[in-house]
Amino acid sequence: MNYSESMEYLEELNVFGMSLGLDRIKKLLDLMGNPQKKYTTVHITGTNGKGSVTCMVTEILQRAGIKVGMFTSPHLESYTERVVINGDNISQAKLAAALTVVRDLCDFMVGEGDEHPTQFEVLTAAAFYIFMKEQVEYAVIEVGLGGLLDSTNVITPAVSVITNVSFEHADKCGGTLEGIAHHKAGIIKDGVPVITGAAGQALEIIRQTAAEHKSAIYVAGQEFGAKAVQPLGQLSIPPNLGNTGVGNMSPSMIDLQIEALSALPYGRCATEGDGAKTQLVEFTARCDQMADMDYRLGQLGLYQIFNSSIAVATAMLLAIDDLRITRQAIKKAMLSVRWPGRFEIIPQKGYELVIDGAHNPAGITVLRESLDYYYPDQKRIFVLGILRDKDFEGMLKLLLRPDDRVIFTTPSSERAADPVELLEYAPVETKEAIGDAGKALKRGMELAAEASKAADGPQADTLLICAGSLYLIGYLRHILMNEHK
Repeated sequence: MNYSESMEYLEELNVFGMSLGLDRIKKLLDLMGNPQKKYTTVHITGTNGKGSVTCMVTEILQRAGIKVGMFTSPHLESYTERVVINGDNISQAKLAAALTVVRDLCDFMVGEGDEHPTQFEVLTAAAFYIFMKEQVEYAVIEVGLGGLLDSTNVITPAVSVITNVSFEHADKCGGTLEGIAHHKAGIIKDGVPVITGAAGQALEIIRQTAAEHKSAIYVAGQEFGAKAVQPLGQLSIPPNLGNTGVGNMSPSMIDLQIEALSALPYGRCATEGDGAKTQLVEFTARCDQMADMDYRLGQLGLYQIFNSSIAVATAMLLAIDDLRITRQAIKKAMLSVRWPGRFEIIPQKGYELVIDGAHNPAGITVLRESLDYYYPDQKRIFVLGILRDKDFEGMLKLLLRPDDRVIFTTPSSERAADPVELLEYAPVETKEAIGDAGKALKRGMELAAEASKAADGPQADTLLICAGSLYLIGYLRHILMNEHK
């Protein structure tokens, strides 16, 4: 198959829908010679943040000089985004070739009387095959849904990661928060260490599962943690700063002050030479397997500080057996990492535009917290598209301030909520519905530009936020990136 034919094939597989279970993928991978066993893996699940953590861990490994593959879902614009080798999306030709191999084996399975694998199982098998053919040393694998019965759950990783657990996909994962936690804990394997940011009852279920598998567990906020660092005014530089000890200051504290000084003038974030905004983060370890360090994170978003701590903790566990993974590699990775559509800032003339794929209450909550933290005083204009199976009334209450302006639009999905219906639930005075997403974006940009002209001072006074369904985010991002070319 060529690329176009392979995409048609994937679309045809939608007829099989979503069918959780491991029998089909195990049979398919057996026929392929189990490519997933040819390299070291890291397995990552969670309600929110798993994509960002997957990207961060991958970036760390790459900065350590390791050839690494990354498998994520869904994509924003192209299926080639889902399979990445050393930071580059797989080529259309290589993806088509892998899908051809998988298709032929699926046909053989059907001929033997087996069920046809689902679309996601086919993509998973193709990714594992590509990683083998490309001879990666590591592959960082993001779970598609849940964990226990997800088609990626055929690997035995070096580290299992559960970013967090909140109430989403309950219908597929047991119907309750406990059921969701049970499914996500399903990626835990015998003797494989676990990193998690879960809390409450979900954490207890994960702890219990880890204990059953005799797996060490490291919990964010307990064994490790991270926080943003904001310098308090001008920091003095001791005259003998180059020495290893200055008064009561430790070398790590001196390093922290040097980095803080280099960022001044400093608010809640700093701007690098290429215009990218960064934030200084302090990682604190409370176990022997990890160590304190600080780093500059090349992404905004309070939740990215948390996500980065999960990624750094994971890297430190991997570093126990792989000395190539150093603090220097971690620092370089944290500064350079970019995950499209997650508090992604695209500067415009006179205002800033933020794209964020927050699409559930947990994601919306941290988006609101980040907006209030980084942009407490700016006027806010939203372009929002939400799926109707989400708690959109609760999400809108969490996200919006009374003085915000909102344009509702339609994501490219059969599950899209009617933008006119959403008007009823928005707790703001100024709101409108524009079904065409491209026109909604244009309207938002016009309003933001008009507001910025009326603002006093050189700083951008207006913020345009595009958020909601990833189907919407991918489309709007495609428009914006093409405009910038």
